[in-house]
Amino acid sequence: MKTMNKASNLIAAALMLFFAIPKLVGIEKSVKGFEQFKSLVPIDPDIFRVFTGSVELVIAILLIIYTIKNTNNLGKLAYFLLLATMIGGLAMEFFARPEPVMMLVVIAVLLSVLSIYKLKILAKK
Repeated sequence: MKTMNKASNLIAAALMLFFAIPKLVGIEKSVKGFEQFKSLVPIDPDIFRVFTGSVELVIAILLIIYTIKNTNNLGKLAYFLLLATMIGGLAMEFFARPEPVMMLVVIAVLLSVLSIYKLKILAKK
């Protein structure tokens, strides 16, 4: 696996960890952010926050394992889950928040584009 490919995997994993940890430990800003989603998601905001953080943590772990083992199917799974999570995140930003947080939108779009690119490459292997 080339250096740039590994680096992009690890950057994506690091970003997922960066977003998962505050959700899982219940940082106040994260708790307040998920309170805003009550209108769109009819489940308890704390359960939704922990679920989302857990999914992000699993994606980070899958990306790290994929970087180490370079298993094609594992990469497909990791990037499919990343893409699905980013699409969900974008939906939440635009439909559940009073005003989207542009930094989160930009990161989600970049990770979506990366996921699509990686999935196309992995599909060819």
